[in-house]
Amino acid sequence: MKPARGAILLEVMLALGLFVGSAAFCLAVTRSLFAALDRADRRQFAVDLARSRLAELEAGMVNLQELRGEWRGGVGSREDDVDLEARAPVRAWQIEVTTSLSEYRGLSLIELTVTEVQPGTGAASDDGVRYTLRQLIALREQDAEDYQVDDMMEGLEGDGP
Repeated sequence: MKPARGAILLEVMLALGLFVGSAAFCLAVTRSLFAALDRADRRQFAVDLARSRLAELEAGMVNLQELRGEWRGGVGSREDDVDLEARAPVRAWQIEVTTSLSEYRGLSLIELTVTEVQPGTGAASDDGVRYTLRQLIALREQDAEDYQVDDMMEGLEGDGP
């Protein structure tokens, strides 16, 4: 008995449809994976940048005013011999710093927030990452005037560093 006319064509079309559907699914999963890896890479860079800039402040290499603003360099203050801009797109980061007195004598609470921004405009990226690092550190004498006075702390003993 011969198979019905067109049954083989139907089987081939069904197999082809399943193959195309599964290929599209695999491509979507791969695209999602690469997007997640890129976001994790950018978040890790934000963490490294926040930690590096705070370490530079603690070591006395920069002051509070130098920390604030847009950052386009790499992590740390050293210059690389390798041209990283040719290898990867340049990302811009906005660094915000707030300081407050802590209950511990001689230590200040530094809150450093790193936000990925669009280069040139300074506006936050739609899919940009944001990381906030809070740490107690001992500020130098010249950074003491950069404190932002908290209303709750007024009138308490030890208003200054």
